[in-house]
Amino acid sequence: MPEVLASLFIVSMVLGLVYSVWATTLNVTRAGTDAVKDVQRERMALKALTDALAGASWYENRTEESLWLGRAEGFSHLKIIARVPPGFWGERELGGHPLRRIEFRVEPVQSQTEEPEFQLVLLQQPLLSSTNSTEFHRTVLLPHLETFALEVPPTDPTLPWSSNWPLEVGTNGLPRQAKVTLAVREKNPRIKTMPIFANAAARATGLPMIGRVVQVSEVTFGEDGFDTDGSDSSARIIFIIDKSGSMWGPRLEMAKDAVLKSLQAMEDDGKFYIYFFNRGAEAMPSSAMLEANPGNISRVTDWVHDQEPGGGSDPGLAIKAAFAHGPTELFLLSDGGIHTHARGEKQSVLDLLQTLNPDKAVKINTVGIGDYLRGREDETVLMLIAKDHGGTYTSIVPQPVAPPPPPAPTPPPAPKK
Repeated sequence: MPEVLASLFIVSMVLGLVYSVWATTLNVTRAGTDAVKDVQRERMALKALTDALAGASWYENRTEESLWLGRAEGFSHLKIIARVPPGFWGERELGGHPLRRIEFRVEPVQSQTEEPEFQLVLLQQPLLSSTNSTEFHRTVLLPHLETFALEVPPTDPTLPWSSNWPLEVGTNGLPRQAKVTLAVREKNPRIKTMPIFANAAARATGLPMIGRVVQVSEVTFGEDGFDTDGSDSSARIIFIIDKSGSMWGPRLEMAKDAVLKSLQAMEDDGKFYIYFFNRGAEAMPSSAMLEANPGNISRVTDWVHDQEPGGGSDPGLAIKAAFAHGPTELFLLSDGGIHTHARGEKQSVLDLLQTLNPDKAVKINTVGIGDYLRGREDETVLMLIAKDHGGTYTSIVPQPVAPPPPPAPTPPPAPKK
């Protein structure tokens, strides 16, 4: 019996030692795995912040803040409008909407200990979605958060960095850069300074550029017409012109003149078709596309001049009818209201064109008229349409071209001798 007891004691000691070593190894492995996960999550969170800040979009005539920064419960809180790169968080659900409202905020979570725990959350919403939509795509970027602090430099370089933006009422544009401090599980924080590239246009009066943008005056556009290729005999060009109530007066007359001058510039090469739209679509008096010859141009000239403005703005029916003609190129001109109503619901023309032109075989150019349109959601839609379908967005600004200088005064005649 003593020998058996001694043997059991020795075996127990060995088993205890083995268990102790195994438990220590397991804890070290688990701690190492958690540390690797934390480091990877930190990197991913910093990458998301970098991409969002780098793609910040600024508009002169914005209806909401392009960037808002504040603090809540000891953590930073960031809201930003940004154009995100491919592969950004939410690609599967939001891949068709690169321009988004983005929010980085810290939320409390249920803790198994008495100490409170927090997590960093990313919220996203397409900027061009219905304004009544409250649905956000939600991603937990960083659990077990200890520190999230974001600071930006003020407009006055002599002042210290601040955790708030705008710093004062009327702050214009965007900060130059942002500095983020991030930490999890009470370890040393990671600090990174990120550029905000759109700051270069923070005080500019020009357009936020998306795709290829041309800016012309109302006067010169009416004279030159649309930028059509007059030497392509296989071209099948369709003009879709806004004639809603807001196009009243010189705007619609300028658009009419531009269409007719474009037809004359085609010089018997290619075919054309014309739609005017408000709440509905009005097609030119022909069931098929016409050759761009003088007889056909004369045939539609009176019809073009007879178009009168009035009603709302919905280009959807005109766009759908246009694709039934098999065009090679479209020109869409409007001063706003770039939405269509399908089954009673407001839908972006971006989605409609993605369905009608998925392979981008039809080149689509867009034209925006008026200063009111600049920097607003509808202009962004026009820019994105042109960019996504291989075309050019043309902005027609209300400023007329400068008048020619007055002639030099005639010198007085020399006195007679």
